[in-house]
Amino acid sequence: MAILAKIRQRTLVLILIIGLALFAFVISDVFNNSDNGAKQPNEIGMVNGESIPYRGFSNNVENILNQSRGSQSTIQVVNNVWDQQLRSELISQQLDELGITIEKDEIWNLMITNSYFTGNPQFQDEAGVFVEGKLREYINSLEATKNDKKDPTKAAQYQSWLSTEEFFINQAKQNLYYNLVRSGSIATVKEGELAYRLENDKVTFKYVQIPYNTVTNEEVEIKKSDIKNYINNHKSMFEEDASRDIQYVYFEEKPSKADEDSAKTDVTGLMSAFEAAEDAEGYANENTDTNENSTFLYKNQLPKDVAEGLYATEVGKVFGPYKVGDIYKISRVVETMQKPDSVRNRHILIRFAGSNGADPSLKTTKEEARKTADSILAIVKRNKSKFADIAKTMSDDTSKDKGGDLGWYSSTTGLTPTYKEYIFGNKTGDMDVVESPFGFHVIEIQEQKNLQKTIKLATITKLVESSEKTLSDLFTTSSKFEADAGKGDNAFVDIAKTNSYEVKPVNKMKILDSRILGLGDQRQIVRWTFEDDVKVGDIKRFPVGSGFVVVQLTQKHAEGLSSVEDASARVIQLLRDEKKAEIIKSKNTATTLADLAAANNVQVQTATSLSMSSPVIPGAGEEKKVVGAAFALAEGTTSKLIAGKKGVFMIEVTTKTPAAAKDSYLTEMNSLRTQRSSTATNSVFNALKSASEIEDNRSKFY
Repeated sequence: MAILAKIRQRTLVLILIIGLALFAFVISDVFNNSDNGAKQPNEIGMVNGESIPYRGFSNNVENILNQSRGSQSTIQVVNNVWDQQLRSELISQQLDELGITIEKDEIWNLMITNSYFTGNPQFQDEAGVFVEGKLREYINSLEATKNDKKDPTKAAQYQSWLSTEEFFINQAKQNLYYNLVRSGSIATVKEGELAYRLENDKVTFKYVQIPYNTVTNEEVEIKKSDIKNYINNHKSMFEEDASRDIQYVYFEEKPSKADEDSAKTDVTGLMSAFEAAEDAEGYANENTDTNENSTFLYKNQLPKDVAEGLYATEVGKVFGPYKVGDIYKISRVVETMQKPDSVRNRHILIRFAGSNGADPSLKTTKEEARKTADSILAIVKRNKSKFADIAKTMSDDTSKDKGGDLGWYSSTTGLTPTYKEYIFGNKTGDMDVVESPFGFHVIEIQEQKNLQKTIKLATITKLVESSEKTLSDLFTTSSKFEADAGKGDNAFVDIAKTNSYEVKPVNKMKILDSRILGLGDQRQIVRWTFEDDVKVGDIKRFPVGSGFVVVQLTQKHAEGLSSVEDASARVIQLLRDEKKAEIIKSKNTATTLADLAAANNVQVQTATSLSMSSPVIPGAGEEKKVVGAAFALAEGTTSKLIAGKKGVFMIEVTTKTPAAAKDSYLTEMNSLRTQRSSTATNSVFNALKSASEIEDNRSKFY
């Protein structure tokens, strides 16, 4: 009560404090959501002036992430949703501009023919037939209860339905737009005839090829200005998005030598008590970090490095410690048994509803299947000769065609545990019913061979884990490198080299990339490199899943044409071949194949029955210019020197064989039309994007 009295006395002070706190919160929000005075955008993007709101976009992303259950990263889903919404917005704008609307009947017809609804039992009758009225009733019910305050889930269900409806509206719009695009993808009969001739007209010619490698690279000078001119003359090939280059050092979290020694000491300290324990498996379960397989093991199933030692250990004795991966182990031999390494067996499988591989229409219950299997066992035990006949008529396995015979299984064969345990743990001639995820098996062990010793182990494990000291040392080491690496122009590399740290470069990261080579999904690092206040040379340390990574931004590449340095690798060989072609042409004045071949110490070769649609010269590869020139020449004519992809050519046409005329070219025309329709459908989205003004704010939110 005294406290309440004091609060009442200071009411005015409290109001002032709360007011100042709220004011500070608002002011901080303004600054935190600003970039040089500009507020954080509330839309994920703009398309030709039309907003794509962030809230609806983020809801879609969250829904898909929940459905994917970790199979897709956040940025993958963001990019997919962006493409979907961008496509929808662009097509909607096109239809609005054309004055075309989608009627409700069209949307409804699209829904009632979609398997999402027609295949849903909720909207089917007892015979499994889709009933349109049930879908209408469901929608009406959702709308009627959307404001039910007693059941908040009704509003969520209605919103979910609106999202589904929106999907089908967008689907209807896209279908309509794509149909319009496809209807404009025509082809004429004359074009069909041309396509037929491109494929079936043939030409045969002799040729001489002078490969470009006959001129050395040293004979060709490529200037920086040559590369720059090539880029400017082929701008579409060298347009690039903004990107960043980094280099990083990864400080991996891993146990130290002291951590390993500690784990080894801990497990060693349990050996005496383990060997003395009456219940070895119980003692192991109480003291182990990880559970180990307690079945009988063959020698080849034991860790190779310690197999001999474990195999030779007496029953009741403890072997170890030994290390497997990041785990120290001690094992006590509980029991040994002679087991075959191969078993020949047969079975009769009786499935039940819900068992693996069962037909969805199967109604047999588990209890009914068990009774059937028990009845069959009783029959075949009395008379084994009936086994094959019963298998052929009653088994639910493909082996029934062989009377249930499964042949030989080795000890390493992948089988369900219960099945494997039975056939390797019992004797020849034994028969029984064994349950597995596939149903009930009536099994007969027909033959066994190569009996050998197996051992059953009780094992205690101790994980080798990083201690607090190891983690603290890692933090200190990575922090020190972060601080020291920024003390000079090349300090990052020099200090890493001094300390034997590996420096890894990553080039051309785009603004929406998320994966970094060697580190996996590290969206936080990519976003940092694109922040406005981050400069080339800046360094930052990031925590990652298993350690720390210290990153330095090494280069910023602006959006636009590639630089000469970046494009050099792609351009130099092209320019080099062009100049080599000029050198080869200037050195050769021969006008016949024989003279040209003799002058260059090469052979005259023959290319037989080539077509324009497949311009591949045997031994030389695809040479469109050369084959095109052959079709342009008359029979018996020799060409001038032709600069091809792999060298300079001279050809002499020997025969030209026109394709036989056809009465109709409708087949070729229709094929062309289908091809063009498909190409147009696939290309229209990119065409719309390139013709639109698009503001993309994804990187500011994700």
